[in-house]
Amino acid sequence: MDRIHDEDLFSDSEFSTIEIQWDPVEELAQMLSAASGANPEPSPPHERSSHRRTRRRLRAESRTHDSNRGTHTILVATISVCAVCMLGWSFSYSYAQLRATASFVLPMRLAQWWPLTVYGPWLVAALSILRATVQSRSARRSWGVVLGASAMAVALCVSHSSHSLLSLIIFGIPPITALVCFWEIVGQVSSKVARPRHAAHSRRDSTQ
Repeated sequence: MDRIHDEDLFSDSEFSTIEIQWDPVEELAQMLSAASGANPEPSPPHERSSHRRTRRRLRAESRTHDSNRGTHTILVATISVCAVCMLGWSFSYSYAQLRATASFVLPMRLAQWWPLTVYGPWLVAALSILRATVQSRSARRSWGVVLGASAMAVALCVSHSSHSLLSLIIFGIPPITALVCFWEIVGQVSSKVARPRHAAHSRRDSTQ
């Protein structure tokens, strides 16, 4: 009996010890503190308004940038189309003048193809210049061929005209117009291919 009584006393003392160690109020406070720590406090109203203003400003800047880019593209396309049209007209007019000049010496069957001896190298050199421009390389030799062919076309066009100033201008301007229009086309291509300076600097900084 004494033994059983001792065991009961031991179990009662252990249970009372567990009750003393476990405090429900303290455990509830710990749970509330953990829950409050898991959910961050919302940002103040002034920070939300600043973020909204920043997003609105970025959207406005992106829209302005897109509109400027669209306007620039339209202008480049318009200039390129006008330059190509003027180049074609000047080329056809100069070709007709060179054919008329060659008809004084050569038979008509040969005279109609003779202008290709002048504008054939001109076209090949022009294509070489465009390729070099796309590849960001220099094309001095091709430019020399274009300039030489243009000068020869001017000289041959004005050779059989009257020596008045007006006739010299009328017959000599079309080859020069073709050269100027081609120069403008090359300028539009080079401006489109060239990388902006800020992009080049950022790439250089990233490589370093």
